[in-house]
Amino acid sequence: MSPASPSQGLDRESRRTKAARYLLTSRLDDARRAEAALTRKLTPKRVHDLRVATRRLRAVLEAFRDLADLKAREREVKRLQDALGEVRDLHVQGAWLEEVAQKSESSRRAGFQAMHARLMSPLPDKERRLRRALSRWADRTVPALERETRRLKGPGKYGGQRVRQELSHRLRQLEALMENRAKDLTPAMAHALRKDVKKLRYEAELFVPALGREVKPLLKALKPLQESLGELHDSDVRLHLLQHFALHGAAAQRAAARTLLRGARAERAQHAARAGRQLGDWHDEKRTHALCALLE
Repeated sequence: MSPASPSQGLDRESRRTKAARYLLTSRLDDARRAEAALTRKLTPKRVHDLRVATRRLRAVLEAFRDLADLKAREREVKRLQDALGEVRDLHVQGAWLEEVAQKSESSRRAGFQAMHARLMSPLPDKERRLRRALSRWADRTVPALERETRRLKGPGKYGGQRVRQELSHRLRQLEALMENRAKDLTPAMAHALRKDVKKLRYEAELFVPALGREVKPLLKALKPLQESLGELHDSDVRLHLLQHFALHGAAAQRAAARTLLRGARAERAQHAARAGRQLGDWHDEKRTHALCALLE
C-alpha cells in the first residue's frame, strides 16, 4: 500500500492534541493529493490510492475521537471510502477476468469476454456516484475536518498510558474475534476478520513515532495475517463471481465459468488453510499476551 506522509517532530512526550492535529492535517493532506490526482483522471491506481488515504484518515479520526466531534466526520469519510470501494472492486475483478480471457483457449475466450462485459456494465453508474461523493467530500467534508482540527482539545500524552491501554484493549478484542472466526473461515467471517486486522494495523501505525519499540512488533505480526486474509477474500469474491455466472449466465458464460470453478475452489481452500494456520500459530504462541506485555 502507498506510504503515509512521515510524522516529524512528534515523540512519546508530545501532547495528544498536538499529535492529533499534526496527524489529522497530514492524513488529510495525503487524501487531498490523492483526490486531486483522481479528479484529473480516474484510473484504477488512483482510486486505490485515495481509498488507502481515506482509510488512514479514518484511523486518525477513530484514535482521537474524544478530542472533538470526530465521529460524524469519520462517517462522512466512510461515505467516500465506500464509493471508492464499489469502483475498486469492479476494477480488481475486471482485471482478473481480462487476464483469464487472454490466457484461455480460443473456444472459451468469447465466454470470458462476455462475463467481463457483464461484470463491468455497472461501472459508469458507480463512477458517477463516486464523482458525486468527491464533490460532497470537497464541498462539505474537507471544510468540516479543517474546522475540527482547530477545535481539538483534551489531556494526555501521545505515548502515554491511555494510548497503550487502548491499543492493548483493541488487541485483546481482536484475539477474541480470531478465536471465534478461526473455527469456521466462511467468506463473511474471513472478510470481517480481515477488516478488523486492517483497522488495528492502521491505528497502530499512527503511534510509531511515540511507541516505535512497542508498536513495530505488532505491525510486523499483523502484516502477514492481513495479506493472507486479503488473498482469501479475493478468492472468495472470484468464486462467488464464477458461481453466479455458472448458474445464471448466458450459455457461453456458463461454460466458461464452469471450466474455472474447480481451480477456484482449490485456490480458496489453499488460502483458507494458510490463514487458519496463521490464526492457530497466533493462539499457540500467545502473541497477544507478548504484544500486550510490550505495550504495558
